[in-house]
Amino acid sequence: MRHGVQLKKIVSLLLAGALLVPNLVSADGSSGTAAAIDSSELEAVYQTDFGDSAAVDPVNWGFTTANATVTTNTYAITGNSTPKLEFTQTNQTGGRVATKTFGTSVKGSQILVQFDWYPGKVNDKSASNPSENGGEFRVMDSSGNTVFTLNNTNLAPLQYFAGKQPAASTGFTNPLTWYTVGINLDVENDVVGLKLTDKATGTSESYSSSLNGVAFDGSVASVKLVGMRTSGNNISWTTFLDNFSVYHVSIPDNRITKVEKLPYRTVYVDQTTSDIHSLGLPATVQVSLANNTTADVPVSEWTATDQAWNPHKAGVYTFKGTLAVPQSLENGFGRYATLYVNNRLAPTNMARQTQWLDRGLIALKSADGVFVSWRLLADEYDQDVTFNLYRNGKKVNATPLSVTNYLDTSGVPGDTYQVETLDRGKPDGKEAAKAVSNDYLSIPMQKPEGGTTATGSYTYSVNDAGVGDLDGDGEYEVVVKWYPSNAIDSSQTGMTGPTIFDAYKLDGTLLWRMNMGLNLTSGAHYNQFVIADFDGDGKSEFFIKTADATTVYGAKDGKFDSSKVISVIGNAADNGKWVNDTGHIFGGPEYVSIFQGDTGKVIDTVNYAFPLGDVASWGDTWYNRSDRFLSGLAYLDGVTPSAIYGRGYYERTTFVAYHLVKGKLQAQWTFDSAQVGRGGGLGFHNLATADVDNDGFDEIIAGSLTLDQDGTILYAMDGEMQREQGSHGDALHVGAFDPAREGLQVMAVHEVPAVASVELHDAGTGETLMSYNAYVDTGRGLAANITSEPGFEFWGAGGTTAASGGGIYNVQGHVVANSYRTAGLSINFALLWDGDLLSELLDNTSITKYNESKGVAETIASFDGVVSNNGTKATPTLQADILGDWREEVLLPTTDSSELRIFSTTTPTAYRLYTLMQDPLYRNGIAWQNSAYNQPPHLSFYLGEDIRNTVLAGKLQAPKVIYTNNGKPKGPKDPKGPKDN
Repeated sequence: MRHGVQLKKIVSLLLAGALLVPNLVSADGSSGTAAAIDSSELEAVYQTDFGDSAAVDPVNWGFTTANATVTTNTYAITGNSTPKLEFTQTNQTGGRVATKTFGTSVKGSQILVQFDWYPGKVNDKSASNPSENGGEFRVMDSSGNTVFTLNNTNLAPLQYFAGKQPAASTGFTNPLTWYTVGINLDVENDVVGLKLTDKATGTSESYSSSLNGVAFDGSVASVKLVGMRTSGNNISWTTFLDNFSVYHVSIPDNRITKVEKLPYRTVYVDQTTSDIHSLGLPATVQVSLANNTTADVPVSEWTATDQAWNPHKAGVYTFKGTLAVPQSLENGFGRYATLYVNNRLAPTNMARQTQWLDRGLIALKSADGVFVSWRLLADEYDQDVTFNLYRNGKKVNATPLSVTNYLDTSGVPGDTYQVETLDRGKPDGKEAAKAVSNDYLSIPMQKPEGGTTATGSYTYSVNDAGVGDLDGDGEYEVVVKWYPSNAIDSSQTGMTGPTIFDAYKLDGTLLWRMNMGLNLTSGAHYNQFVIADFDGDGKSEFFIKTADATTVYGAKDGKFDSSKVISVIGNAADNGKWVNDTGHIFGGPEYVSIFQGDTGKVIDTVNYAFPLGDVASWGDTWYNRSDRFLSGLAYLDGVTPSAIYGRGYYERTTFVAYHLVKGKLQAQWTFDSAQVGRGGGLGFHNLATADVDNDGFDEIIAGSLTLDQDGTILYAMDGEMQREQGSHGDALHVGAFDPAREGLQVMAVHEVPAVASVELHDAGTGETLMSYNAYVDTGRGLAANITSEPGFEFWGAGGTTAASGGGIYNVQGHVVANSYRTAGLSINFALLWDGDLLSELLDNTSITKYNESKGVAETIASFDGVVSNNGTKATPTLQADILGDWREEVLLPTTDSSELRIFSTTTPTAYRLYTLMQDPLYRNGIAWQNSAYNQPPHLSFYLGEDIRNTVLAGKLQAPKVIYTNNGKPKGPKDPKGPKDN
């Protein structure tokens, strides 16, 4: 941080007519004259000519890249035949980065970065693209801030900007010539000067921009060359650097150059006073000095700057700390400390509407007999509820069971088991199940007939699924999505067959079939759905985006009956009318509908809040950006469920929330980044919903953008307030990952190479906690508790070292292992499978467990005769705790899609936990698990072996629930269930 310092006449890069006004240009290109550079007070810190006078060490002067090429070029480039740095990226699907990090960051009262630059031609966009690609040169400080940028966009003048200021154009338009560039950072006067000279013509222009308000710690730590790819344009760009130097005007060794970043201070509403001293703000802070050492400096006073401190009002407050600089140091830059105080609401346990569930009793064949397990409900967790277990009418336990699983070594397939609930020792009903001859249950599938489109013939296979108690009997039903074999990604073209949904009871009885029709494209980014009890009648409804000719059919005796039409949306005669020859929907009405879960009868249909409209408004003209949909479940009022539906996330980003009121769908709010003016381009291929700020209401974590329960922006990962810059990404995880931190955390990976590849941040504020940069498109990431240490671990497909995001990291700040690859960790799903409190890893059709002593993952379960979904993503049809005890089930289809198999653990456990499906965050996660790029669910409470004694003592806090189906059955239930194949 800086404040005004009296102007000092220091000789450096002098700019003719430079004014201390943001982006005000002082250009003298017409006369070819410019203010002279008097470098008498400038000292060279780093210099290279890339091999003119001596061999460069390290190679390429330390510039590194990934998925692009950095070389030393000795060929003649527009009159320059000396060695020079070449950075090339060819037909890349993402912008690439070349980085030079200086051994020691450069500090001074003024810092001059000077070099020769051949910007180079950036490839032309395709005819249908709205935007051109570009390339940039960036100056970075030691805090990771981008301080100054030169931009070379195709068919545009060279541009420049400081920090995040708007770009300003120069008078230079030729990228195929050499320029001498001088970027002078005047640290004392908060101004940056730029001088550009066309070496061929001698023409010079000078510019200046204020650094006031720019995040800049007063150092230069690295420079980057960054490709800037726009929507749908693969980027090709070659650029050159030569004669690179960094100078500074030296400053006293004892000058404070930077106040080190302070972590957010968390306090709670009404637990402090209006006296700032009650906040416990630090009395000293650590500073960096010009000689690259650190010191502790007292703070004489803390004052609130952005808003007055109010102990009764939740929010993030900014405090400025005035330094009491000792005589041994000097503060010529006027540095001060900044501290963010999060005045947080205390954790709440608001009761939510919840479906009552039966015991979910299952009995599976195991290596040692029959393994029996059943569920405990959240409102029973801290009560005197125990169980008896009967085999063929005979009790098998000597004393009542407090846990909800039992290995019966005398049991055999075909035995009938009954679990009896004891409420304070008194019998309170029995439920029954027959032991099957496998370690899985099987639901017979009714495979739809294929068909033919203009693209060709197609067949169907089981894809994703969701669950809900559709008929209110306390047992989950499964809604299965049938995928046509010609389904497409939204970036592709092709006439697809319609997506089909089937609703099955666990014994294979079909309740209804929904054919989405030809006005809705099939693929991973389409046909997102939400299953929940929206009207509180004890039965789940089915919410989805529909179109003309979406049709629901009934069943006869549990079999599909095409003659039994239950519901038709819109005009059935217009089936296929609104799809163009590329297979994308180009117009026509767009709806959202909600259906009864037990019958498939439509309850209500309304116009979708964000129809296509002008396709270019979404970022391209070929329906890729516009055809990216997301859905989720959120309790926006803390009690009743709402459906969240999103469209777009690469650029324009929109969301709408719907709830069901007296049989009518009502939009609660909408969010449109194009109208708000911020929030675009930060969405992910998936989302999460959770109460991140303890107000009892769910927020929408859309990736690098988090919306509050009312649809306004809670925060964005925007590079401000110690939130590192975010971007679009492929995977995020939200959960209680750190037992030392109250609240939730977000682990995410990013596609844009110029931002952090793998990062962890606070879910409530966005404060970055850990981050690693590999400068690559990082497509996979996972958070899971795989070691006995406190806290979750996380890893992502970043670089090849721990420093570049290729390690295994613990959320409490340390590296567990240098390489997740060497450890053999998959990056897909995490689940609770065996008998401990740690996570296992699900990938494709097998489960592995991290062996902490060996440092490698080992296979503990493999599922035969089944396949995973979604191509290389190899995800399950569903992972959820839908049966048995609190461990999770894995649903996978057989290779021919004739069955959907439910795999469940047969490992006993001593831990007693309530069903995960009644944890608010987990239940939300099951609803959005299969939206676009499938991700596993997480819990709202921390679970790990480091708290095993707490769990064994039954000291976790269970959520409060409001059951919507109060007529729970009493007495023995019919032991029928999924088929035993």
